[in-house]
Amino acid sequence: MKKLIRKIEGVFVVLPFIIATKSLSIFWGQQKAIEIVGPFATKFAKNTLKLWIPKINGPEDFDSFPINMKKNFWIWRQFYDIQIIEENNDVFKLHIYNCPFCEAFNNLGLSKLSPYICEGDWEIAKENSDKWLFERNYQIGTGDSFCDHTYKRIL
Repeated sequence: MKKLIRKIEGVFVVLPFIIATKSLSIFWGQQKAIEIVGPFATKFAKNTLKLWIPKINGPEDFDSFPINMKKNFWIWRQFYDIQIIEENNDVFKLHIYNCPFCEAFNNLGLSKLSPYICEGDWEIAKENSDKWLFERNYQIGTGDSFCDHTYKRIL
């Protein structure tokens, strides 16, 4: 039941991007349509992630980062299977084992839009590059079986 609900939520969220891409494809072709719609998917992801990724004032406040992020898990576990891989004073590493949004794009034949969703993580990281570092080696949006999100204190 959980998987079905996630699939429905994923399709519901990405449907405007699918409709826009399919509509623009008629006039400009699929690749150009993806290039037009993709940045909007990134902006959507970035704005959504602002609800998950806690704000801190600087590297000295990194201790509160994992604590506050975990407080938001109750919201995000409705969409994602999240596992904490490492947590200490300087590192907070998560594995996320599903993404209903990338999965919806993939299942609806627009897998080239999936990386744009993943780009939202990097956009948030850029905005916070003076507070913490972000690393990711795997992402569902490019075909991996999970995403690894590693947040590190700037030393």
